[in-house]
Amino acid sequence: MDIWMGAVLLVASLVAAPIIGFTILFYFFPHILVRLFMRYQAYKSGVEIKFVGDQNYVFCYGEKNEPQPNKTSIIFLHGFTSSKDQWVPIIKRLPSDIHMITLDLPGHGDSSRPGEDEDMSFDRAVDLVNVFLELVNLGDKKVHIVGSSLGGAIAGLFAARYPDKVDRVTMVCPAVQTPVETHLLQQVKQATSKSPEEVTYADCVLLTENVQGVKDMLLSICFSKDLVKFHDQIFKGFLKLRLPKLPYFLRLFRSLTTVNKLDYLEKQAPKITVPSQLIWGQDDEIMHVSGAELLRPRLGDCRHVDVIDKCGHAIHIDRPGALAKHIIKFYREGDTRKDD
Repeated sequence: MDIWMGAVLLVASLVAAPIIGFTILFYFFPHILVRLFMRYQAYKSGVEIKFVGDQNYVFCYGEKNEPQPNKTSIIFLHGFTSSKDQWVPIIKRLPSDIHMITLDLPGHGDSSRPGEDEDMSFDRAVDLVNVFLELVNLGDKKVHIVGSSLGGAIAGLFAARYPDKVDRVTMVCPAVQTPVETHLLQQVKQATSKSPEEVTYADCVLLTENVQGVKDMLLSICFSKDLVKFHDQIFKGFLKLRLPKLPYFLRLFRSLTTVNKLDYLEKQAPKITVPSQLIWGQDDEIMHVSGAELLRPRLGDCRHVDVIDKCGHAIHIDRPGALAKHIIKFYREGDTRKDD
């Protein structure tokens, strides 16, 4: 009887331990749970988290597969206040034989945060992407660079400055002054009338300080409104991961109203002579879809303008399958050209 009772207690403890552990994380350390979930998603998708850098800067990035001499690598750049994890749902839907890297931009994710007096312009961001490519031994190879929102603008500007390093560029709802103004662009315009020191978190819907702010942000970037139905503990965990980065995000937003003007990509677009692709959500409330028609005639070689229905600014959340489909179609056009 004692043996059976011991066995029952052992089994009960083995079953109870993970439940108790999850409960503790969920209610007391939700940010750890959120981070573990993101790492699990990356691992499940075959993305390995790595670091590279020098005495000046350390980059964090996710990498899947190794570079191949006969295939172009894809470099993914995320949006404002996001991270490399944004692209995991897309990477897992792309062919497994392609070398892919998703990079944490300066001050985002786990990459180094620029100092208080450092240059935070678009040009500096482009310089750092170039430094990163050199560090991962892709500096002498042409890449397919894909960027979303802020990362979309940086991707386009990188292609304009370094056409010899870019095979093709995909800009997903890039940060640009669209003909139809959204709430965010109105906030940018209002912030422009203030001194940088007067601009606060309240001046940008993407700079969230509380749980309700996180929900409002999701409602503004996503077409689907189901995400706000999650338990508040999930939002608390997500918020705690963001809070340490908020001062930097605020500095970057302030720069968008001074140094980084949102018409910069539009002005540089004629210099983007490599094959280019624009992808936009039909219902984007952050960067209006009218931006596609603004940029299309200005690009030197725009091959595709793909507008996705029932989709907001966060296409990787709303329609990841459709986004992956458009990216790989454009990528394969480059592969076909090489075969010829």
